[in-house]
Amino acid sequence: MKIKKVLTLIGSGLLVMGLCVGCKSEKAFDEPMDIATLNGPTGMGMTKVIHDASENYNIDIYQSPDEITGKIISGELEVACVPSNLASVLYNKTDKNISLIGVNTLGVLYIVENGETVQSIEDLKGTTILASGQGSTPEYILTEILSAAGLKVGEDVQVKYLANHTEVINALLAGESTVALLPEPHVTIAKNQSEQLRTALDLNEAWENQEKTNLPMGVIIARKDYVDAHPEEMSKFIEDYKASVEFVNNQSEEAAQMMKEVGLFEKPELAVSAIPNCHIVFEKGKDAKSDLETFYTILQNVNPKAIGGNMPDEGFYYGN
Repeated sequence: MKIKKVLTLIGSGLLVMGLCVGCKSEKAFDEPMDIATLNGPTGMGMTKVIHDASENYNIDIYQSPDEITGKIISGELEVACVPSNLASVLYNKTDKNISLIGVNTLGVLYIVENGETVQSIEDLKGTTILASGQGSTPEYILTEILSAAGLKVGEDVQVKYLANHTEVINALLAGESTVALLPEPHVTIAKNQSEQLRTALDLNEAWENQEKTNLPMGVIIARKDYVDAHPEEMSKFIEDYKASVEFVNNQSEEAAQMMKEVGLFEKPELAVSAIPNCHIVFEKGKDAKSDLETFYTILQNVNPKAIGGNMPDEGFYYGN
């Protein structure tokens, strides 16, 4: 399902100019910026930008990163919110025509348990973890964290991969296992369906303790040719995005209502509970370079294809 917000200029430009002679007004973009975001934490940070009708932005909300990839490559989109490894893949696929504007989501992965057994990573020994995301970042992150604790997947820990997060929740509630790997906001959704479930481990925290860096899972990218040609528009978008992130984190109840209105979250009361654990941030590309390079190096060691074969160079990071 795709929800499109086409933001149009209302009223006469000449009338507005006539009324505002002598006053300072915000200059609209020459053409609206075409933006894609995902229905989840990567989109939740953009809530206020989506909600506040502006002639500057055309914003589409997608369910899967696969729906965005081709549109960035073809030039149909100027800006997109995507998983951090996909940004590197696209950088390699487009002959470096991608600029990483910033990190917008830190780690959102959690171990959820129906019980009280799991208090540490080591306690996962002998368990079967229900999960989705095989062959993508959730698998690589889980494997790396388990490995650092001396646990080997397939021997010490079994991981049963299902098609999507909903299937994981259903299997967990059906008793197929007592332990599951889930991202927010699906952790909150699952716990709302059963009071027996609890958040046992925060893998973002585990990553920070282990790697001594943040876990950058979601990012904002833009076509580099667009960034180079429209520096003022990009600066304005970043200002609006940062303001939206602050709004979502600091005024979560109002933001949750907006999320329902724009189609990002069906139940505002659950959104309020999920927001603090979605780790929604904004960190400019050059400032997030160290964390991203650590993350990309680990992914490259596990599977070079996960980052498109090659580590991004300096030109990848906006602001360098």
